[in-house]
Amino acid sequence: MESSLLLSKPLMLEPRSFELLSLHSKKLPIFKNLKHTADKQEGAAIIPIYGILTKNPEAFDDVLGMTSYERIYEQVEEALADSSIETILLDIDSPGGEVNGVFDLADFIYNARSKKEIIATVSGDAYSAAYAIASSAEKILITRTSGVGSIGVIASHIDQSSFDEKQGLKYTTVFAGKRKNDLNPHQPITSESLENLQEEVNRLYEMLANVIARNRNLSIEAIKNTEAGLYFGKSAIDIGLADEITTFSDLKEKIFVNKQRSFIMTEQTIAKEQMINSEDLIDQGKRIGYEQCRNEILEMIRLCNLSRMPERLGEFIEQNISAVEAREILMTTLAQQATKTEILSTLPTDMQEDLVIQVAKSRQSA
Repeated sequence: MESSLLLSKPLMLEPRSFELLSLHSKKLPIFKNLKHTADKQEGAAIIPIYGILTKNPEAFDDVLGMTSYERIYEQVEEALADSSIETILLDIDSPGGEVNGVFDLADFIYNARSKKEIIATVSGDAYSAAYAIASSAEKILITRTSGVGSIGVIASHIDQSSFDEKQGLKYTTVFAGKRKNDLNPHQPITSESLENLQEEVNRLYEMLANVIARNRNLSIEAIKNTEAGLYFGKSAIDIGLADEITTFSDLKEKIFVNKQRSFIMTEQTIAKEQMINSEDLIDQGKRIGYEQCRNEILEMIRLCNLSRMPERLGEFIEQNISAVEAREILMTTLAQQATKTEILSTLPTDMQEDLVIQVAKSRQSA
């Protein structure tokens, strides 16, 4: 989207970025070029929200460092539908952007909180429209230098009539409808046009303040009292615009590693319950060593549980089948049931890939 089109309407954009945008009338890489593809790690989907925000995606968005509301919506929707995803991380570094589309996206994310955990991480800044999106998450985590706020609406009219005159240019506009020629850059703005623009800015500001107040469980007065200021680190937490200071690496440690530890502890608890009074386990432990036997049994329990065939565990122990052999047997069984997607979805990625290859080979030889 050309900046001249953005500047012809009210924006939810941080003032410095608004000024920078106003200096460029054509598509130029004025904001950093960043990755816009959602990433998946250990049960979490990381959705990037970078640069100027626009309603619809365009061909040069990645080059310009822009992100569309439509793209964010699609990535969040995909994460919600993915059974392997438990947490959605909104990785935000944006000065804000277009008004059109931001309220629908904010409502969508706010309502999605009842389905999955949604956390906003501000790796750089989250201003204006970007903060409206961040506020829709359950929590907003920031770094010590991250900035949030700029809760306001801005619009600009460029009067280039004097420039036109110096260039020997004179524009004549023919129009019907009293307000059709509002904000014509080749003519000075009229008092009526200015008043109409201010009314629209005020209307949008009320909507923005209401949405953020709802999302953050704050009063509308508290939001307006920020006066569209920028807040950093602890001051953002003190005023209620953020919840915690962290780093992205710490966040991944909290979410990913803790979930892995919890999963391992759960497996070990199940394993202990299933190994109680198991004479076969004791005999096997005497023969190859308790620790090695214990690890083998734990792995077989994990494979049987993930495959939804816990009844096979006793069979494997009685026949002295190793974890590697058990894995092959389970994969062969599941390959024969490859059409049952509910089973496949519970397997780790590496097992799914192995099964897909096996099924493909079997079909090829058939």
